[in-house]
Amino acid sequence: MKGIGKKAHLFVWALLILTIPLIAGGKQEVPKPETRKGEIPAGAGGQESFDLNALIQAAQKEGEVVAYFTSSRIKDVGTAFEKKYGIKVKGTKMGDPEQAERVIREVDSKNVLVDVIGFEDGALLEGKLIPEGYVVNWVPPDIAPSLSPEDRNPLVFLWQPRIFGYNFESYKEPPIKNIWQLTEPAWKGKILIRDPAQTPANLAFFANIATNPKLLEEAYRSYYGKPSGISEKDIGWEFLKRLFQNELIVMRSDEDVGDAVGAAGQKEAPIGFYTLTKQRDNKAKNLKLATMKGMVPFMGYALPTYALMVKNCPHPNAAKLLIHYILSEGHVPWTARDMGAFSPNPKAPPHPDNEGTWTDWQKRLLRIDNKVALKLRQEVLDLWLEYGHKK
Repeated sequence: MKGIGKKAHLFVWALLILTIPLIAGGKQEVPKPETRKGEIPAGAGGQESFDLNALIQAAQKEGEVVAYFTSSRIKDVGTAFEKKYGIKVKGTKMGDPEQAERVIREVDSKNVLVDVIGFEDGALLEGKLIPEGYVVNWVPPDIAPSLSPEDRNPLVFLWQPRIFGYNFESYKEPPIKNIWQLTEPAWKGKILIRDPAQTPANLAFFANIATNPKLLEEAYRSYYGKPSGISEKDIGWEFLKRLFQNELIVMRSDEDVGDAVGAAGQKEAPIGFYTLTKQRDNKAKNLKLATMKGMVPFMGYALPTYALMVKNCPHPNAAKLLIHYILSEGHVPWTARDMGAFSPNPKAPPHPDNEGTWTDWQKRLLRIDNKVALKLRQEVLDLWLEYGHKK
């Protein structure tokens, strides 16, 4: 990574976590975006008139668009976008902490270089970047009616299941059928995940687990055949404590998790928590990955990636056109070329190996509430650092 190192970005992200509760404490006035000279006024909810051809012409006059995305596939999107519209996409893969740091610095200094961000940390987005006016939520009016209301604000352009998976060569059937099994001695030191301290979405997932006592109690009764004996207030936190104490193995990326879990020739392979997209490597790397089908009360969570414009970006029309593109035919590099990801636009067909539609998958996954993540992520991080973090 060029410039500031990963440790520095983690430090910046930690500072942002600490400031977010202060932001969330009061009602925030979301600044209304201003339409600048030459910018096509396109409504965020489909209420205003929208002329796609006019937007294309205005975007072509700008000539380029700069994008920071958490996925390297922004480069593939850029190549196709430039071929179609003649507009250069300067796309860079960049993690959430670095994106947030750069956007804040650029907007505050009134020297904005980036136009669009592809961002995964919903709590940071809704807790700071949106309410403080660093980014602008824009939904293509002609596509908005096809999107669910929950996917419009902030705008989701990509859904991925992050799920528990196993090695089907080691186990003839899914070895985990109930989430409480993850806390048992049999799986001590045999669960691989990305470090929650550096993966905001995983922190958000754990925060949402902590606030679902009914699901956890039902799962406990189902598996052990008796009440948990844990108070409703504490059962989520007790589950997380037991899970973190079970010596989870931390990996740098979903790819590392998938490679370790799915490697051929293992007799008692570990299980892993990774995005479904990693199972596309079964053929390319001879991996033996399979999803933990039937796991209750859920087998993972729905990981959203958001697309937003940066305040006072230098190429606002090209930014809007790029957002429009990735919600339509530009979804291909993520959702059609390989398995494991879904567009929120039902008109964008999923990959045939995806084991069902996005509607099917949502029944198996916990959907993240960013407000819950915003409120509790520091407590979850503290718990992780106390019980799960290995130096």
